[in-house]
Amino acid sequence: MTVFALAACLMTGCRLQEVPFTNVVIHISLPDEALPGGYDGYQVTLTNIATGRSQSDSTNAEGVTSIRVEEGVYKIEVSGVKTLETTVNVGSSQQTITQKVQISGLLEKALVIGETFEATIPLFVSLQSNGFVIKEIYYTGSTTPKSGSYYQDQYIEIYNNSDSVLYADGLTIVESTHLSSKDVPEFVDYPNDLIAGVLYTVPGDGTTYPVQPGKSIVIASLGINHTAVNANSPADLSKADFEWFDNGTDVDVPEVTNMIRAFCYSNTIWIMHVKGYHAYAIFKPEGSISDFVTQNTVNVMTASGSTVTRVKVPNSMILDGVDLGTAGTIGSKSLSSSIDVSYTYCDGSYIGKSVRRKVLKWENGRAILQDTNNSAKDFIPNATPIPWKVEEE
Repeated sequence: MTVFALAACLMTGCRLQEVPFTNVVIHISLPDEALPGGYDGYQVTLTNIATGRSQSDSTNAEGVTSIRVEEGVYKIEVSGVKTLETTVNVGSSQQTITQKVQISGLLEKALVIGETFEATIPLFVSLQSNGFVIKEIYYTGSTTPKSGSYYQDQYIEIYNNSDSVLYADGLTIVESTHLSSKDVPEFVDYPNDLIAGVLYTVPGDGTTYPVQPGKSIVIASLGINHTAVNANSPADLSKADFEWFDNGTDVDVPEVTNMIRAFCYSNTIWIMHVKGYHAYAIFKPEGSISDFVTQNTVNVMTASGSTVTRVKVPNSMILDGVDLGTAGTIGSKSLSSSIDVSYTYCDGSYIGKSVRRKVLKWENGRAILQDTNNSAKDFIPNATPIPWKVEEE
């Protein structure tokens, strides 16, 4: 409203239309291991998806907070750091271990209307990983100088976040069947599993491929120097540790070790969706990957009503996972909130950008990457791909 219109309105006695507000009441639900830390002091942040404005408050001793906001669609995040104690048996005695842990939860796309909106948000303890984590996923692809589409330079990088040597043998990358662009969650009949359409496994006998602390392996779609083929590509993958290879029309680079194609929905070649839209996870089967696939093959119905054959991966076996999407298109998640409470993204396809995990701290020259099981906090969206390198944000 202009100054003149406002003055006229005041002189004539007209009333300005009030913006409707809603009283939002949030309750938190804690897992058993977090109960000793109490319900108070968790920060609750409401972010209006349309305007980007945020409001925050803290929970009281009952785990409740009330925030008054304009009506709209909101992302509601809850986070807190608590000091918890764990008692373990050491020989004939007991030892108490004190640990600060991140505890968080998320409610996506909450429609906040009416006089009161009330919701309970379950929280999860996010422990710092001391094993393999996903460091970077470059899925968007790039354009060619003639404005063509180029996706052969995709890769996934997995990092040893521990202080000990780990072995990549048997490590399996998984792509979810569910698309994050869908509003309706699929596979609700499998609450304890990730339904996967892609599984590629590092070969080896158990100790063939050691990964030193603070080092990583890069798994490429095609292990070549893509910057020499496409001037716009950000990825030189000529020293890739592994590549996923599909028979038929796929190109095989003999110098790069092939992953085992354990399962793939594609009858030709597999590429990651250049808009994200999937979740990616890593796990190690207890036996051979072929036995695992045989024992965990299921027929499931998608949201469109079609029945497909896929592989279920128990959440309890997943070492790390990341939900992906394109900014503004997330409808529902693939991963359990105990694995990733939120998601990360890139702004578009063929933009030469990746999602990359943040550095938490450095110890004796080794980077320890941040892993709170919350990709919105742990990852840099729209990052510049830097395979094998660790850099601050």
